[in-house]
Amino acid sequence: MKHLIAAAAMLALFVPLPSAAHEVAPSAETAWIGGMAAAATAWLSSLGTPRGAQFPFADAARRDWHFVPRSRPGVALRDMTLPQREAATCLLRASLSAKGLERAEAIMALEAVLAELEGSSRRFRDPRNYAFVIFGTPGVTPWSWRVEGHHLSINVTVAAAGHVSVTPLFTGSSPARIRSGPRQGEQVQKLEVQLGLELVQSLEARQLAGALLQERSLGNIVTGPGRADALARPQGLPVQELTAPQQAKLLELVETYIGLARDELGRPYMALVRAGLDKTRFAWAGGRSEGSAFYYRIHGPRVLIELDNTQDDANHIHSLWRDPLNDFARDDLREHYGAGTHR
Repeated sequence: MKHLIAAAAMLALFVPLPSAAHEVAPSAETAWIGGMAAAATAWLSSLGTPRGAQFPFADAARRDWHFVPRSRPGVALRDMTLPQREAATCLLRASLSAKGLERAEAIMALEAVLAELEGSSRRFRDPRNYAFVIFGTPGVTPWSWRVEGHHLSINVTVAAAGHVSVTPLFTGSSPARIRSGPRQGEQVQKLEVQLGLELVQSLEARQLAGALLQERSLGNIVTGPGRADALARPQGLPVQELTAPQQAKLLELVETYIGLARDELGRPYMALVRAGLDKTRFAWAGGRSEGSAFYYRIHGPRVLIELDNTQDDANHIHSLWRDPLNDFARDDLREHYGAGTHR
C-alpha cells in the first residue's frame, strides 16, 4: 500500500512551473523551438559533466527506441538531483502540451502501482527510471532529444528551422484501469479507449464489415520498434464511408494523440491529417464493448495510430502514434540535407 501512496505523490518527480512557461505569441510560432533548444542546453549544463547524456546526432541509438524495461542511453530521473529534475521538467514543458506532460507523469506514476500489484522490487518498477538523452547539439540543426522508459517513448527531432517531428510517440498503461486501492477506477488512457469504442459502436453493419480485420484482438500493436514498415498500406474502412458525425469522432480520437504535442506542432499536423482523410482508413479487431479485448488502427498518408488493449485480461494498453513519412524527421532531414543546409 505504501507504493500506492508514493504513486499518488508523483508530483515530486517534476516541479510544476507557471502555465505561462509554454505560452507562445501567435506572431512567433517557431519561437518555442528556440525555447526547447535552450531548455535542452540548460538541462545538459545542470548535469555538470553530462557523461552519457549526449551523443552525436548520427548515433544509431537515436532510432533505437523501445517501451520495455531495459538499459538505455541517457540519465534517468532517479540519478538526477532536484535542480536537474527541474531542468528536465522545463525540457518536457518546452516540447509537450500540458496534456502531454500530464500523460508522461501519469504513465511514470503507474510503475509504483504495477510494483504493488506484481510484488516487484521498486528498483525494477521505479517511477523515476525514465532516461533523458540528447542527440547532437541543441540549437544546431539537426538535433533531437528523447525521454524513455517502461510504456513511454517520446522522440523529438528538430531537422531544420521550423521543422520538428515528435514521432514515434509511444504511450502505454498497465493497469489500464486501476481496480483496487486509493486510486481505484483511474484510467490514464481513458479517452483513447472511450472514443475508439464510441466510434466502432456507431458503425452500421456494412461499415463494420469493412473495418473489421478479425473477430479477435491482434494482441499487440503491429508497427512497434524496428517494424515501422510492417504495414505497407492502410487497411479497413475508408474514412470517406463514415458519416459526418463519425468522421468528427475519428478526428477527435486522432486529436487525443496529436494533442500530446504542443499546439504549435499539433495544429499544422492535424491539417496534414485532414488533407489526407480521403486516403485514410479505420480498422478494428476484437470486441466492441467496455472490458473486452480489442485493437484499432487509423492509417493515412501522414498518420498511423494503433491501440491494443488485450494483455492482462484486457487491462493493459499499448498505443503508438507514427508519421509514415516523417518518423524521426526522416522526410524533413532528406529535404534538409538535399538543400545543403546541414551544419
